[in-house]
Amino acid sequence: MKYEQKNELKLKQELTPQLIELLKILQMPRLELQQLIHQEIEQNPFLDNELDQESDEDEGEEEEIEEEDMLPFEDKIDYEYFFHKEWKSSGTNYSRKSKEDSDFNPVDIYSRPVGFKEQLLTQIHFEFSDEEIVIAEFILSSLSDDGLLKDSVDEETGEIISTVSFIKNYFGISSEHLEDILRRFRHLSPIGVGSRTVRESLLTQLKAKSFEDTLAYTIIDRFYDDLLKNKLYRIITKLDIDEDELKEAIECIKKLNPKPASGEWGTHSNYVVPDILVERKGDKFVPMLNTFNFPEVHLNRKYLQMLQNKDKLNKKEVKFLKKRLNSAIFLVSGIHKRQATLMKIAERIVMLQKEFFRYGVSALKPMILADIADYIGVHESTVSRATENKYMDTPQGLYPVKFFFSRGIMTEQGETSNRNVRDLLNRIIENEDKRKPLTDKKLAEILSDEHHIDIARRTVAKYREQLGILAASKRKNYFKEEE
Repeated sequence: MKYEQKNELKLKQELTPQLIELLKILQMPRLELQQLIHQEIEQNPFLDNELDQESDEDEGEEEEIEEEDMLPFEDKIDYEYFFHKEWKSSGTNYSRKSKEDSDFNPVDIYSRPVGFKEQLLTQIHFEFSDEEIVIAEFILSSLSDDGLLKDSVDEETGEIISTVSFIKNYFGISSEHLEDILRRFRHLSPIGVGSRTVRESLLTQLKAKSFEDTLAYTIIDRFYDDLLKNKLYRIITKLDIDEDELKEAIECIKKLNPKPASGEWGTHSNYVVPDILVERKGDKFVPMLNTFNFPEVHLNRKYLQMLQNKDKLNKKEVKFLKKRLNSAIFLVSGIHKRQATLMKIAERIVMLQKEFFRYGVSALKPMILADIADYIGVHESTVSRATENKYMDTPQGLYPVKFFFSRGIMTEQGETSNRNVRDLLNRIIENEDKRKPLTDKKLAEILSDEHHIDIARRTVAKYREQLGILAASKRKNYFKEEE
């Protein structure tokens, strides 16, 4: 075996820790970033949420900080850049709007309602004994986003662990006592929360209304699978009832909530604050950043001066201050770059999607990440990160920023957005004959013949599933329409 040495030149891209942190700031949702800013202001003496009003008479006489390994950049730092007052020039501060503006309602822009789990926690401390509160709080922590009790997965084996069994063994209580706690938990508000299945949640809601002896309760209790599969004829035959009786029972069931955390509760727990606002001014649409209740953050000049007069400090203190300064500068510059990138993206979206802002989803044009990235001079992944979990409030409604990105589909009239096709598909299904719902094949034919959009049946099925619409067999209405 022969050994030899050789030199090889390779080009390799690596992300520095600073760049990784910058990308995190870029991708952070608005509320998460606000929490980070408040936390950093409390911990870092170099950060302040108020502009320093101190005069700059001695500016220029300050000593330059020597370049040492704890400094943020190798070159000289323009510290005044981090004190300037133009951070919010591209946004709008609703807290400073005139009270005489009749169109302004700060509640429409931002509110802080009590969360879903916070409401339940309050009820738990009123409804359970001191010994049971710990168990009830564990149940609360095990709820899914829908408000149902979810099982956990063993990280090592991948096996599903029953939450109920775990609670019983961990807290050492009897099955009867645990079932009693679960029953009382399900009767907290909203009724049905903490149920193990949707079926159990629906039955709990009916019990709370004293509807145990109703046809609706019987259907959920004994024929739940038939109801899900829309096999209504089986229910009619097995229960020996007529269509009117079944229709009345189903109308009762429709008033129940299969997901206790949704509805009013879900709206509160998932409140969306737009990052970008688009206002119509005459024939123009103007984007701006929503800076309402967004904390301002700047460098604290006093601590910077303390570091510059380092003769009065020992090496340990200098090292600590330089480390904090590094962190502070990176946070402030990261926030500014995030806001600047978001603003450029918003301006480009408004430029490319003017027709959408005028006429709505039907006028949405195909647009991909490259259309934005090439224009503002960044990589496509940067645009993707910057638009993650961000929302835009427009004259047509509130939309995720990623909503505006879609591939194109060719038609006889030219290229159209696949979101436009999904919207059209949704409207066709809404207007179908519910006794004879349209199959995916028939929907594809209608799109081709009437709208000149040629897509495959499997593509129609994919779009239908993305819209959360059931297949034709499950959309069928077996009842006669009332005249």
